[in-house]
Amino acid sequence: MTLQAWHIDPARTRDLAPRLLDAAGAPRVVPAAALANTTPEERLRFGVEHGIYAFPTEELVAFLRDFIGGRSAIEIGAGHGRLAAALGIPATDNRQREEPAMRAYYAALGQPTVRYGAHVEKLDAAEAVAKYRPQLVIAAWVTHRFDAAQPQAGGSETGVDERAIIRACEAFVFIGNTQVHAHKPILSLPHRRIEPPWLRSRAINGTADFIGIWEAPGARQVLPKAVPAGRAGDTR
Repeated sequence: MTLQAWHIDPARTRDLAPRLLDAAGAPRVVPAAALANTTPEERLRFGVEHGIYAFPTEELVAFLRDFIGGRSAIEIGAGHGRLAAALGIPATDNRQREEPAMRAYYAALGQPTVRYGAHVEKLDAAEAVAKYRPQLVIAAWVTHRFDAAQPQAGGSETGVDERAIIRACEAFVFIGNTQVHAHKPILSLPHRRIEPPWLRSRAINGTADFIGIWEAPGARQVLPKAVPAGRAGDTR
Protein backbone atom coordinates (compact mmCIF):
# COMPACT_ATOMS: atom_id res chain seq x y z
CA MET A 1 0.00 0.00 0.00
CA THR A 2 1.47 3.33 -0.99
CA LEU A 3 0.77 6.41 1.08
CA GLN A 4 3.42 8.63 -0.47
CA ALA A 5 0.91 11.19 -1.73
CA TRP A 6 -0.05 11.87 1.88
CA HIS A 7 3.50 11.76 3.27
CA ILE A 8 2.56 9.07 5.75
CA ASP A 9 5.14 6.52 6.83
CA PRO A 10 3.35 3.32 7.91
CA ALA A 11 6.43 2.37 9.91
CA ARG A 12 5.95 5.43 12.11
CA THR A 13 2.17 5.28 12.55
CA ARG A 14 0.04 2.78 14.43
CA ASP A 15 -2.46 0.66 12.59
CA LEU A 16 -5.88 1.62 13.97
CA ALA A 17 -7.73 -1.23 12.29
CA PRO A 18 -7.80 -3.49 15.38
CA ARG A 19 -9.72 -0.90 17.36
CA LEU A 20 -11.86 0.56 14.54
CA LEU A 21 -12.89 -2.45 12.43
CA ASP A 22 -15.05 -5.39 13.43
CA ALA A 23 -14.29 -9.03 12.67
CA ALA A 24 -15.81 -8.67 9.20
CA GLY A 25 -13.62 -5.66 8.39
CA ALA A 26 -16.45 -3.14 8.62
CA PRO A 27 -16.11 0.13 10.58
CA ARG A 28 -17.20 -0.06 14.20
CA VAL A 29 -19.21 2.65 15.92
CA VAL A 30 -16.85 3.63 18.72
CA PRO A 31 -16.83 6.35 21.37
CA ALA A 32 -14.78 9.39 20.41
CA ALA A 33 -12.50 8.49 23.31
CA ALA A 34 -11.24 5.56 21.22
CA LEU A 35 -9.68 8.13 18.90
CA ALA A 36 -8.53 10.60 21.54
CA ASN A 37 -4.95 9.38 21.69
CA THR A 38 -4.56 8.88 17.93
CA THR A 39 -2.69 11.25 15.64
CA PRO A 40 -4.00 12.86 12.45
CA GLU A 41 -1.42 10.82 10.54
CA GLU A 42 -2.72 7.59 12.04
CA ARG A 43 -6.31 8.51 11.24
CA LEU A 44 -5.32 9.41 7.69
CA ARG A 45 -3.46 6.14 7.26
CA PHE A 46 -6.49 4.20 8.45
CA GLY A 47 -8.83 6.22 6.25
CA VAL A 48 -6.77 5.76 3.11
CA GLU A 49 -6.19 2.06 3.69
CA HIS A 50 -9.87 1.34 4.30
CA GLY A 51 -11.66 3.92 2.15
CA ILE A 52 -13.10 5.82 5.13
CA TYR A 53 -13.39 9.60 5.47
CA ALA A 54 -15.54 10.37 8.53
CA PHE A 55 -15.49 8.22 11.65
CA PRO A 56 -18.89 6.98 12.90
CA THR A 57 -18.55 7.74 16.60
CA GLU A 58 -21.17 7.03 19.24
CA GLU A 59 -21.45 10.77 19.85
CA LEU A 60 -22.18 11.47 16.18
CA VAL A 61 -24.83 8.76 16.12
CA ALA A 62 -26.43 10.17 19.28
CA PHE A 63 -26.39 13.69 17.83
CA LEU A 64 -28.04 12.62 14.57
CA ARG A 65 -30.55 10.33 16.27
CA ASP A 66 -31.62 13.19 18.51
CA PHE A 67 -31.85 15.58 15.56
CA ILE A 68 -33.88 13.14 13.47
CA GLY A 69 -36.37 12.54 16.27
CA GLY A 70 -39.40 10.88 14.72
CA ARG A 71 -38.81 12.29 11.25
CA SER A 72 -38.04 10.21 8.17
CA ALA A 73 -34.41 10.28 7.07
CA ILE A 74 -31.95 8.70 4.66
CA GLU A 75 -28.20 8.83 4.14
CA ILE A 76 -26.83 9.61 0.68
CA GLY A 77 -23.28 8.80 -0.39
CA ALA A 78 -23.32 6.29 2.45
CA GLY A 79 -20.28 4.25 1.39
CA HIS A 80 -19.83 1.50 3.97
CA GLY A 81 -23.22 2.42 5.39
CA ARG A 82 -22.34 1.93 9.04
CA LEU A 83 -23.67 5.34 10.09
CA ALA A 84 -27.06 4.74 8.48
CA ALA A 85 -27.21 1.26 9.99
CA ALA A 86 -26.56 2.67 13.46
CA LEU A 87 -29.35 5.20 12.91
CA GLY A 88 -31.76 2.64 11.48
CA ILE A 89 -32.30 4.61 8.26
CA PRO A 90 -31.90 3.68 4.57
CA ALA A 91 -28.35 3.85 3.24
CA THR A 92 -27.95 4.88 -0.41
CA ASP A 93 -25.00 5.50 -2.71
CA ASN A 94 -24.40 5.51 -6.46
CA ARG A 95 -21.67 2.91 -5.74
CA GLN A 96 -19.62 4.32 -8.61
CA ARG A 97 -16.35 3.08 -7.15
CA GLU A 98 -17.41 -0.44 -8.04
CA GLU A 99 -17.08 0.50 -11.71
CA PRO A 100 -13.92 -0.84 -13.42
CA ALA A 101 -12.69 2.59 -14.48
CA MET A 102 -12.97 3.93 -10.94
CA ARG A 103 -11.28 0.86 -9.50
CA ALA A 104 -8.41 1.33 -11.93
CA TYR A 105 -8.13 5.02 -11.04
CA TYR A 106 -7.85 4.33 -7.31
CA ALA A 107 -5.51 1.42 -7.90
CA ALA A 108 -3.19 3.82 -9.71
CA LEU A 109 -3.27 6.05 -6.62
CA GLY A 110 -2.40 3.09 -4.42
CA GLN A 111 -5.75 3.28 -2.63
CA PRO A 112 -8.49 0.71 -2.11
CA THR A 113 -11.99 1.75 -3.08
CA VAL A 114 -14.84 2.14 -0.64
CA ARG A 115 -16.12 -1.18 0.68
CA TYR A 116 -19.84 -0.70 0.25
CA GLY A 117 -22.07 -2.35 2.81
CA ALA A 118 -24.36 -5.05 1.45
CA HIS A 119 -27.32 -3.02 2.73
CA VAL A 120 -26.31 0.13 0.81
CA GLU A 121 -28.85 0.61 -1.98
CA LYS A 122 -27.52 1.63 -5.37
CA LEU A 123 -29.22 5.00 -5.89
CA ASP A 124 -27.73 8.37 -6.62
CA ALA A 125 -28.82 11.23 -4.38
CA ALA A 126 -31.65 12.45 -6.62
CA GLU A 127 -33.00 8.91 -7.07
CA ALA A 128 -32.82 8.27 -3.33
CA VAL A 129 -34.74 11.43 -2.46
CA ALA A 130 -37.34 10.70 -5.16
CA LYS A 131 -37.84 7.15 -3.86
CA TYR A 132 -37.94 7.79 -0.11
CA ARG A 133 -39.15 11.42 0.03
CA PRO A 134 -37.42 11.89 3.38
CA GLN A 135 -37.82 14.84 5.69
CA LEU A 136 -34.09 14.74 6.47
CA VAL A 137 -31.09 13.88 4.28
CA ILE A 138 -27.73 13.12 5.86
CA ALA A 139 -24.42 13.15 3.97
CA ALA A 140 -20.83 12.79 5.12
CA TRP A 141 -18.01 14.00 2.90
CA VAL A 142 -20.02 13.82 -0.33
CA THR A 143 -18.70 15.68 -3.35
CA HIS A 144 -20.92 18.39 -4.80
CA ARG A 145 -21.78 18.58 -8.48
CA PHE A 146 -19.42 20.57 -10.70
CA ASP A 147 -20.93 23.75 -12.10
CA ALA A 148 -19.23 25.26 -15.15
CA ALA A 149 -20.45 28.67 -13.98
CA GLN A 150 -18.42 28.24 -10.77
CA PRO A 151 -15.29 26.34 -11.84
CA GLN A 152 -13.38 27.62 -8.80
CA ALA A 153 -15.70 25.60 -6.57
CA GLY A 154 -14.48 22.31 -8.00
CA GLY A 155 -16.70 19.28 -7.54
CA SER A 156 -17.50 16.37 -9.82
CA GLU A 157 -19.78 15.90 -12.81
CA THR A 158 -21.23 12.90 -10.98
CA GLY A 159 -21.44 14.77 -7.67
CA VAL A 160 -24.53 15.66 -5.68
CA ASP A 161 -26.73 18.60 -6.65
CA GLU A 162 -26.90 19.74 -3.05
CA ARG A 163 -29.07 22.78 -3.72
CA ALA A 164 -31.71 20.48 -5.21
CA ILE A 165 -31.47 18.21 -2.18
CA ILE A 166 -31.98 21.17 0.16
CA ARG A 167 -35.05 22.27 -1.80
CA ALA A 168 -36.50 18.76 -1.67
CA CYS A 169 -36.35 18.10 2.06
CA GLU A 170 -36.96 19.66 5.45
CA ALA A 171 -33.32 19.54 6.52
CA PHE A 172 -29.98 18.60 4.98
CA VAL A 173 -27.16 17.63 7.33
CA PHE A 174 -23.62 17.63 5.96
CA ILE A 175 -20.57 16.34 7.84
CA GLY A 176 -17.26 17.62 6.53
CA ASN A 177 -13.98 19.42 7.09
CA THR A 178 -13.36 23.17 7.04
CA GLN A 179 -10.50 23.18 4.54
CA VAL A 180 -11.46 20.18 2.45
CA HIS A 181 -14.98 21.52 1.88
CA ALA A 182 -14.20 25.24 1.93
CA HIS A 183 -15.46 25.76 -1.63
CA LYS A 184 -18.74 23.89 -1.29
CA PRO A 185 -21.30 26.24 -2.94
CA ILE A 186 -24.06 25.63 -0.40
CA LEU A 187 -21.94 27.24 2.31
CA SER A 188 -23.18 30.55 0.91
CA LEU A 189 -26.75 29.57 1.85
CA PRO A 190 -28.16 30.22 5.35
CA HIS A 191 -27.30 27.33 7.63
CA ARG A 192 -26.26 26.37 11.13
CA ARG A 193 -22.75 25.13 11.73
CA ILE A 194 -21.24 23.39 14.73
CA GLU A 195 -17.75 22.07 15.41
CA PRO A 196 -18.20 19.50 18.20
CA PRO A 197 -15.01 18.24 19.86
CA TRP A 198 -16.03 14.62 19.32
CA LEU A 199 -16.21 14.86 15.51
CA ARG A 200 -13.37 13.02 13.79
CA SER A 201 -12.27 12.48 10.18
CA ARG A 202 -9.20 11.52 8.19
CA ALA A 203 -8.40 15.19 7.41
CA ILE A 204 -4.82 16.10 8.19
CA ASN A 205 -4.87 19.84 7.48
CA GLY A 206 -5.37 21.04 11.06
CA THR A 207 -8.76 22.67 10.47
CA ALA A 208 -11.96 21.77 12.28
CA ASP A 209 -14.40 19.10 11.19
CA PHE A 210 -17.94 20.44 11.22
CA ILE A 211 -21.62 19.63 10.89
CA GLY A 212 -23.68 21.95 8.72
CA ILE A 213 -27.49 22.02 8.88
CA TRP A 214 -29.57 23.57 6.12
CA GLU A 215 -33.29 23.86 6.91
CA ALA A 216 -36.28 24.77 4.79
CA PRO A 217 -38.10 27.99 5.70
CA GLY A 218 -40.74 27.18 8.28
CA ALA A 219 -39.22 23.80 9.14
CA ARG A 220 -39.27 22.69 12.76
CA GLN A 221 -36.11 24.12 14.29
CA VAL A 222 -34.28 21.45 16.25
CA LEU A 223 -30.93 21.79 17.97
CA PRO A 224 -30.09 18.36 19.34
CA LYS A 225 -29.54 17.97 23.05
CA ALA A 226 -26.45 15.99 22.09
CA VAL A 227 -24.64 19.22 21.13
CA PRO A 228 -21.82 19.34 23.68
CA ALA A 229 -19.46 22.12 24.61
CA GLY A 230 -17.88 23.22 21.37
CA ARG A 231 -18.19 25.87 18.76
CA ALA A 232 -21.64 26.49 17.34
CA GLY A 233 -22.61 29.13 14.85
CA ASP A 234 -25.51 30.41 12.79
CA THR A 235 -24.82 31.90 9.39
CA ARG A 236 -28.32 33.19 8.80
